[in-house]
Amino acid sequence: MKFTSDKNNNAVNVRKQSGFTLIELLVAIAIFAVLSALGWKIFDYLIKVKDRNVMHEENLGQLQGAYQQIQRDTLQIVPISARSGEQVEPALRLDRQKLSFSKAGVTDPLKQGLSPYERIEYGYDQQEKKLYRLKYSNLNRNNAEQPLSSVMLTDVDAYQIEVLNPNESDRWPNDLTKNDSQLPRGIKMKITIHEVEYEWIFSLLNTDFLIKNNQNG
Repeated sequence: MKFTSDKNNNAVNVRKQSGFTLIELLVAIAIFAVLSALGWKIFDYLIKVKDRNVMHEENLGQLQGAYQQIQRDTLQIVPISARSGEQVEPALRLDRQKLSFSKAGVTDPLKQGLSPYERIEYGYDQQEKKLYRLKYSNLNRNNAEQPLSSVMLTDVDAYQIEVLNPNESDRWPNDLTKNDSQLPRGIKMKITIHEVEYEWIFSLLNTDFLIKNNQNG
């Protein structure tokens, strides 16, 4: 009987050692909860980083496209005045943050009689936060002609444009400029998107060369 009693006691001890106490279970649950919370935070952080990277890539692509378009336009600005109905417009006009100018570089491979010049206008819609571009297919147009419109930038929080001659000015022609064909030396744009400010400067020094080449062609 003594042998049987020792055997039963050993069996009870084994069963006790193989289980978990309530404290051990609570500790395990607490550790699991902490690890789960940390894992969710890391996962949420990675998702936010991915979303920011996607937005950054989209903004960068949009900015590159707008910069290249503006650069092409400014390289082809020509000192030729335009006409809208009976009103003569200077070769380049900047007034109330709206820029318009005469541009060369139009090709006519099909010989359709297209004008070699266009009239381009940049404007900013503060309510919709958009920088847009208007294109008229002829320098001399009637008031009923509708331009081709395109959005260059979206989510634009702030926009400022000035001419450089060499001093900065938010208006052109100024009171000292009497020649409708005169151009400033450059254009400076400041654009703020998602709290990041970009400053672009474009030179207009090649306009004489461009107009001579266009006339010779």
